[in-house]
Amino acid sequence: MTDEPSDGLRQDIAIVGMAGRFPGAADLDEYWNGLLAGRVAVARLSREELLAAGVPAADLDDPAYVPARGLLAGTDLFDAGFFGIPPREADLMDPQHRLLLETAWQALESGGLITDRPPGRVGVFAGSGFNYYLQQQVLADPELLAEQGLLSVVLANEKDHLAARIAYRLGLNGPAIGVQTACSTSLVAVHLACQSLRTGDSDLALAGGVDLEFPQRAGYRYEPKGIMSPDGACRPFDAAANGTVPGSGVGMVVLKRAADARRDGDRVLALISGSAVNNDGAAKVGYTAPGVAGQVDVLARAYAAARVDPSTIGYLEAHGTATEVGDAIELSALREVFGDGRGACSLGSVKANIGHLSAAAGVAGLIKAALALHHRRIPPLAGLDRPRAELTDPGSPFTVDTVAREWTVPAGRPRRAAVSSFGLGGTNVHVVLTEAPADPAPPTPTAPDVVLVSAPTEPALRSAAERLARHLADHPGLPLPDVALTTQRHRRHFAHRIAVAAPDTAGAALALTGAPARTALRRPEVVFLLPGQGAEAPGMAEWAYRRYPSFAADIDRGSELARHLLGMDLRDLLVDRDPQGLIHRTDLTQPALVLHEYALGRLLGTFGVRPAALLGHSVGEYAAAALAGELGLADTLRLVAERGALMRRAPEGGMLVVLAASAVVRAELAGPDELDIAAVNAPEVVVVSGPADALTRLRARLDTAGIQYRVLPTERAFHSRMMAGAAAALDAVAATVEAKPGEVDVISTVSGLVLPAGGLRPAGYWAEQLRSPVRYQDAVVTATARGRAVLVEVGPGSGLIGSARQIPEARRTPVVALQPRRGDLLSGLGALWASGVELDWAAVRAGAPAVRAPLPARPFAAERHWLDTPAPVAPSRPAPAPVLVPESVPVQAAGGEEGEDGTVQQIVEIWRSLLGVPTVGADSDFFTLGGESLLFIRMIAQVQRRFGVPVRIAELADAPTPRAIAAHVIGD
Repeated sequence: MTDEPSDGLRQDIAIVGMAGRFPGAADLDEYWNGLLAGRVAVARLSREELLAAGVPAADLDDPAYVPARGLLAGTDLFDAGFFGIPPREADLMDPQHRLLLETAWQALESGGLITDRPPGRVGVFAGSGFNYYLQQQVLADPELLAEQGLLSVVLANEKDHLAARIAYRLGLNGPAIGVQTACSTSLVAVHLACQSLRTGDSDLALAGGVDLEFPQRAGYRYEPKGIMSPDGACRPFDAAANGTVPGSGVGMVVLKRAADARRDGDRVLALISGSAVNNDGAAKVGYTAPGVAGQVDVLARAYAAARVDPSTIGYLEAHGTATEVGDAIELSALREVFGDGRGACSLGSVKANIGHLSAAAGVAGLIKAALALHHRRIPPLAGLDRPRAELTDPGSPFTVDTVAREWTVPAGRPRRAAVSSFGLGGTNVHVVLTEAPADPAPPTPTAPDVVLVSAPTEPALRSAAERLARHLADHPGLPLPDVALTTQRHRRHFAHRIAVAAPDTAGAALALTGAPARTALRRPEVVFLLPGQGAEAPGMAEWAYRRYPSFAADIDRGSELARHLLGMDLRDLLVDRDPQGLIHRTDLTQPALVLHEYALGRLLGTFGVRPAALLGHSVGEYAAAALAGELGLADTLRLVAERGALMRRAPEGGMLVVLAASAVVRAELAGPDELDIAAVNAPEVVVVSGPADALTRLRARLDTAGIQYRVLPTERAFHSRMMAGAAAALDAVAATVEAKPGEVDVISTVSGLVLPAGGLRPAGYWAEQLRSPVRYQDAVVTATARGRAVLVEVGPGSGLIGSARQIPEARRTPVVALQPRRGDLLSGLGALWASGVELDWAAVRAGAPAVRAPLPARPFAAERHWLDTPAPVAPSRPAPAPVLVPESVPVQAAGGEEGEDGTVQQIVEIWRSLLGVPTVGADSDFFTLGGESLLFIRMIAQVQRRFGVPVRIAELADAPTPRAIAAHVIGD
């Protein structure tokens, strides 16, 4: 053995996640706070409570009856829908399986390991206590057994399927091993998980256990000289200790090779340096008695495996049964291995707080020890009155603490802890822990970021957002980038989503409260909306220019290309807030706007956002052409600069936005005035263009008619006949530009139709585009017809999104405005993600430093799944033998209905009974509702018995709906 810390590379196993529920503690924060306070969570049950729970009054009157137990809240609640389990299967399932499944998810989530990316081979090592639910609830209902079948009952309750069910429901493909060694079950599971990681069978491992005493609200009968306490108090290592108290709980840890955890940036709570397991064999007085030799052996081998001297252990979480024989033997074995030490090691046992959790006892102790290492505090031994004589011996290596204290160690020496768990029957296990190395990384600086929340349902989303908001409000010192990183890259993302951008953690907590939710589309198609003149603003590129080097590089390159065309640097307008006030000069505005949109569109590409189509409004169509690869940036800027100069030299005029239907506007334009419709942006948003005096007369007519309008701040009549000369000159310039087939679909605002990728625009297109009205409404309708479109305004404002919202065909289409000129790019990206567009958040965060933060696990829906004991019923008559129905005789449905509809209804009722799902329709899919292959076979068997016809499973597996099965039945 050596006092030197191990190198952490070859054998150490990192604890990178934990979750649990224990008496008096719904999560590990409550658990740790209770341990520090020395709180005893064993409940004392009143006579009224016990009678209400069904305990016979005669039992309560027995002097040996002890009304105490460590209770676990909510054992009848389970979020079956989250795991895709049909309600009836959930009702049938051992609650221990359900508790462990939810805890496994939370443990992985606590380590940031539940993501949309496979984490490698993930093993599951777990065990449970005796299945009282099967005995007292499931088997008590013969009709349920007949309906569901013995195999379904076995799969839902047998311990063999505990670990495998977790692997199946969470999609884990490492070894799934059920572990059963009585009270040492969960710590043996940890030992085996460590071995699996060291041999390479697993890259990540879940380990733990569950025990649910049932019924919960019941005491127990004390037997003299037995292991149960006569007074309902568990006092390990107390001179007055006289027995243990039963309790319920569940816990799991997530383990990873320490080198892998360091490589992946995992948050390490503690290191498992070594462990050992053995059995007492026959070297003890009886099967249920502990053995000194076996405990000495397992302790010595664990320290040898860890390469650690026992004298360096600062805290030991003992088995601590609180029986006279058990405590005496455990202290004797410990003294033999530790030798003399003069109180160097603090001794504790969590059984004093929560009772004996049987199969979950070991992991409860391991989690306690890991938390002590992580927080560098030693919790007290709860309820200790007078230590045993062995502990008051001056030469004892152990001490007991009655209050929590700071855990101090000599400089250069790591804190170490150990955990023992001894199973009834003699299977012993001991685990040696070392504190995780201090994180050398500096604290993360606070910076604006995006926090994400998602859930499978809208109510679950709101609950998760509220829980996270409370956590952030309670922990304002958490760096926002760490919180954001954890939600972005270390959580699995579901369909119902909320994203909030905030400057700091307190702001995120506030924003999460009442934040708007979106439902993510499956395989969304992003359509870039690129605005035209009027969206510009001074300094519109400044925020992105300062944050993203690739965006800045595109702005720099474009500005240099345009310098000789314009005689000025576009960065003066885009980045430096336009010191000369030139932003509204058409010949400068248009190139600046196009360059900004081009750079922003390319920046989105670095975030993983690639458009399925591009839609440019007026000059925005040039940005679309550049992004589609039709035009190079130099040619794009040359064309746009020439276009802007030509338009500025065109005759003076003006433009008016009229809030009326295009037919109404056209009627108002009838007459000698030379006015044109320049754009139709929405059903009642029409832009009129023409001479200033003609517009003045139009305004008078609109006032008389009570039609609202708005004058646009422009001195030219864009997209009107007044642009004819400019259009002709632009056509000549466009003829000198080499165009290439586009790589992305472009939706033309000249025709409102798609210009498919791989094609070229017709000759004269750019001239026509300058002169013709902008058919934005038609183009948006074309975009939304794609079915899964998400409209994203790629520009400085939100005007195009505002118009799109008014188009009936687009009202169900997600719309997003990025608005980087206001620093709202992060909000827009969050809205994109919430709409179903997956982003490269590392690129969005531009390399800003961050580490994973401890965040609360998602709350599960509190849905009751419990079989109430049925009242006694008279034996049912045996079912009649099946009667084959001739082909010529129609099938008679329940209630006298005949034909397909009646048959469908009967099949629906069979499904509802088997699945426990009330909302079964004629076209519901059996497997989508949560059914599995064995249950499908059972359903088909019931259909055959009901209708007396053969049903061929293979013909229905691809279309498993009540309607299809009914057609098959009637056809036979």
